[in-house]
Amino acid sequence: MGYTPKEFKKTLQGLFITQTSYACEELSHRYWQITVEGEPTLVDIKIEEAPPRIIALLTLPVLNVWFDFKESNEEQQADFIKTFFKYFHKGGG
Repeated sequence: MGYTPKEFKKTLQGLFITQTSYACEELSHRYWQITVEGEPTLVDIKIEEAPPRIIALLTLPVLNVWFDFKESNEEQQADFIKTFFKYFHKGGG
């Protein structure tokens, strides 16, 4: 993803959590558990900073993101991914 760890955390713990039914528990500065209220863990999210992409004079951050789905079915996973990308989408069309 084209995020710095700080930007990712701000988005995850900001609008993504406050405007959805998801709750977020930070287990470390690069590891979170996501739940839906009253249910077991839906997904663990881990991030790792990678070397930036450099295109001419432009430098873009690169963040590797891993999703480890727990006690969830395919529909819950698809709903989560759809919502996640809605809040983490950058750029135009």
